[in-house]
Amino acid sequence: MRKAIGSKAHTHHEHPAIKHLLFIILMILLLILLMVAGVESQMGMPMGGGMHLRRPYLSWTSIDVGGKPAVDKAMVDWGRNIYMVNCATCHGVTGKGDGRWAHMVFPKPRNFTRGIFRFKSTPSGTLPTDEDLFRTVSVGLNGTAMPPWQLNLTEEQRWAVVEYIKLFSPYFDEEEPGAPVVLGKVPTITPARLASGREIFKKNCVDCHGPEGFGDGPSAKGMEDSFGQPIKPRNFHNVMQFKRGHTLTDIALPVITGNDGTPMPAFEGGLTREQVWNVAAYVRSLGGTPPQ
Repeated sequence: MRKAIGSKAHTHHEHPAIKHLLFIILMILLLILLMVAGVESQMGMPMGGGMHLRRPYLSWTSIDVGGKPAVDKAMVDWGRNIYMVNCATCHGVTGKGDGRWAHMVFPKPRNFTRGIFRFKSTPSGTLPTDEDLFRTVSVGLNGTAMPPWQLNLTEEQRWAVVEYIKLFSPYFDEEEPGAPVVLGKVPTITPARLASGREIFKKNCVDCHGPEGFGDGPSAKGMEDSFGQPIKPRNFHNVMQFKRGHTLTDIALPVITGNDGTPMPAFEGGLTREQVWNVAAYVRSLGGTPPQ
């Protein structure tokens, strides 16, 4: 009888160890899946909507933004609930980019509290428009863990999330968003435009992006963003590194606005619109055809 009791107690104490071992095995398998997805540059991890190891390649500037609904407390509260279920695991409960999954993804999730946004249509140093935030929530960012939430959330839900994330930074109460830049009509790509774009690229871009656009310029080593995170200049030969998308507009827009919070400067005023389109055409020619 004493032996049986001792055996039973021993088995009881083994259960936590077994569960812990199973948890470690599951986490290792999950990491392997994430690494494979990262190699394919198609990793997306929407919490609450399932894990998307494959995702469509989308264009940030091509999304049709409908009319924004009226904002009230109920809408913001709804946005909070949606955020906590789907976004807080990466961006954190307080929006600092420190969610429980944040350490597993690169680039790191956006810290909303400082009001610094890279993907926007407004000039450098200004806040994005609500439509800019809606685009990013809807389309996500190609080649990153930020998924296209238009596949999981309704239009109204995405607008609610936009209103809620603005609460993380006081700047949205203190400042107005910038006025979107006007690019004009998308031009036709011609050999002359590509040749001009290459010359502009050689004069302005090689220090970071390298002479052939591989992101290996002399200033690329040890580069950091304003949050102290390591960052690399875009390799234009890797289509999946075009986080906004691969259309001419997707490429031309950050040439003018820059990428706030990164070493990528704004060339507004330094280049004419024609020159911006030319360099965008040349950069696009380096990347080939994006995946479908």
